Amino acid sequence: IRRLSSSSVRVHEVTPRDGLQNETSVLTLDDKLSLCQLLTESNPASIELTSFVRPDRVPALRDAKDLCHQVADQEWHQDALKRGIRFAALVPNVRGMENFLLAAEMGCPDTVVVITSCTEEHSKANVGMSIKDALKMTCEVIQMANDEGIRVQAYASMAFGCPFEGEVDPNVVFDIVSTYGDMGADVIGLADTLGVAYPEQVRFLVGESIRVLGGDSEAKEKLSLHMHDTSGTAQSTCYEGLRLGVRQFDSAVGGCGGCNFAPGAKGNLS
Repeated sequence: IRRLSSSSVRVHEVTPRDGLQNETSVLTLDDKLSLCQLLTESNPASIELTSFVRPDRVPALRDAKDLCHQVADQEWHQDALKRGIRFAALVPNVRGMENFLLAAEMGCPDTVVVITSCTEEHSKANVGMSIKDALKMTCEVIQMANDEGIRVQAYASMAFGCPFEGEVDPNVVFDIVSTYGDMGADVIGLADTLGVAYPEQVRFLVGESIRVLGGDSEAKEKLSLHMHDTSGTAQSTCYEGLRLGVRQFDSAVGGCGGCNFAPGAKGNLS
């Protein structure tokens, strides 16, 4: 891996959000703060704290506002910022973005995460919208972030396979990637939410996504991979991405995580 890497690999740690959102046992606010502090000690590039989603949709993350306010008050948060660690939150819609901005005024979070599904059925299950309408809403959120000078990580979810539709039309993936590029997203991620990707598929989708984004080193730096390990292939698929020039990868402690709206989705790369 060292021979392949021309620049530092960046880890986006998703345990507090993706890792916990599907758990039946809900951590207390104090436990979440302790978890976040420990994660900063591993020195990732960024940590995804929570999601500004409706509490009834994801009960495990119902304390998003309080968590962000508490994190902002911690000395270890200030120390992490000095070391360049970013703190992100998932924003599903405009209302969520309004809540994000209120929290950001208090000092945390500083990075918006948005997601658009690559299949119609998962998009309806996840946000109750078609891909077209969901992408339009996502672009509204990105524009709100751009207007405030806030960093954006934008994901194409279900890029490699869908529990409802099976195979995914790669042209839908590339359309979403292209739209994110046009909107000026800082990071554009391909998400194997179900954990079914294989190296040859990664080679094709990553290679074409790099081409869609301009085909240069900047396009490679912008791209990231979010791989679940359902089939035990997360490491091999990330290695393929690394070989192609991808330098940012998502992970979760102990391989925890899953998707509330994707039956069969298992834990993340750890």
